[in-house]
Amino acid sequence: MQVTFYELTTTTLEKTLPKILEKVFESGLKALVCLDSTERLKSVDSSLWTYTTLGFLPHGSAFDPKEFHAHQPIWLTTGDDDPINANVLVVTSEEYASEVNYERLLDVYDGNSHQSIDMAKERMQKYQAAGNEITLWRQNLKGAWEKGH
Repeated sequence: MQVTFYELTTTTLEKTLPKILEKVFESGLKALVCLDSTERLKSVDSSLWTYTTLGFLPHGSAFDPKEFHAHQPIWLTTGDDDPINANVLVVTSEEYASEVNYERLLDVYDGNSHQSIDMAKERMQKYQAAGNEITLWRQNLKGAWEKGH
């Protein structure tokens, strides 16, 4: 499995995640986005509707009517529900995903927190030890992405 880490240093999750998910959506994949709280889920939900004036990213969550659940390309959750059969798992909660049956895993973490960085390094080591391909992207001071090592 391909595991990509995104170290946020200049922008928030709500500003960055829509751009990451846009690439997933454009590639025809479906994403399951795991968030650590209902408040964060609602904040990300709002940002997916408003991050650009050119449109929005189609998505859903358990707060939406059930008949729409299976038709969403992006699913936001605070649990382990996956009604869309996603191929990409997006982890934003600093947790190691041990039982992963996805093509790709995207791990987004706070690069301004030493604790968050240390926890991300531990997850990288675990994923690598399990035979996964690891890529790290870090934001520079201008917010652009640079490949890390």
